[in-house]
Amino acid sequence: MVKEQLAKEQPIVYQTLAHALKTNKLAHAYLFHGPKGTGKLDCACLLAQSLVCAHRDSDGFACEQCEECMRIKNQSFADMRVLDGSQESIKKEEVLKLQQAFHKTGLEHTGKRVYIVNCAEHATPEALNSLLKFLEEPAEDMNAILLAEQLDRLLPTIISRCQPIRFRPLSREACFALAKTQLPCLDAYLLSGMVHNQKGMQDAYESEEYQHAFYLFQQFQGAFRQSPYDALAMLLKEGMDGKKRDGKQCMRYFLEMQMILYKDLIQGSTLCEDHGYQQMLQSYQGCGYPYGAWLEILLETRDKLWKSVNLTLLCDQMIALMKEVL
Repeated sequence: MVKEQLAKEQPIVYQTLAHALKTNKLAHAYLFHGPKGTGKLDCACLLAQSLVCAHRDSDGFACEQCEECMRIKNQSFADMRVLDGSQESIKKEEVLKLQQAFHKTGLEHTGKRVYIVNCAEHATPEALNSLLKFLEEPAEDMNAILLAEQLDRLLPTIISRCQPIRFRPLSREACFALAKTQLPCLDAYLLSGMVHNQKGMQDAYESEEYQHAFYLFQQFQGAFRQSPYDALAMLLKEGMDGKKRDGKQCMRYFLEMQMILYKDLIQGSTLCEDHGYQQMLQSYQGCGYPYGAWLEILLETRDKLWKSVNLTLLCDQMIALMKEVL
């Protein structure tokens, strides 16, 4: 159950929310922040369930099994709304629709209304300003839960109107050790640098986006050592877009894998014992490539990713910049 996983992986978060639930001193707005894969969205769902569940446990958390809890989980609860910025930017129109819906009388018998904003930092400036106005006028029966990975991309005024709760990642070593028991060594190593809980790593590994990114990552190394133009041609040919997969998520996985590789090359060491990865590192030795500058380019590309709609152009720009600093 989510509450058991929360107690195990995020004990401070668990105790903070348990105290608020037991004493009925919940904030009107929470800001869950921390790296991807730390269980923020699952916890937001659990908190929403705990607001309406009639069978809460001794710590105030929802049973997670009753009708209301299941409807919250399935996002079919009439007085709950979710704005999701994980795939594309949240627009002002979406926030305005949320406001209009919540200005009406609640439809459920529980008398509680809640909205969740996932990846709030991916909202447009106009959407953030509209959200700020909504947060400034909270209703007694309404709770907001904002989720973010990068606080510096949120308006300070939004942060000040929420109770921030930090989600801490498991250590890289702990994630790697857990993942190695179920996944191939190299996959476990790469995923432990991107996702910070066991379930998240397993889910990512089974996704088509991750598998395609892993294929591109391996192909890219040989192509780039031959020629940056060959690497670009390979990326454009294989592509990030696909009818059955999320192109942006695929590219994010690819960028994260590249960054892990360059960090290992800069440090001159790695935790990964995989023979193929060790050979990959050795093949780069003595090349004199500007790994630090490339790392910065990858970080900038990742920041642009959610704002870009043209992944082909973004790949083109990334390779051009990497070639430029050679």
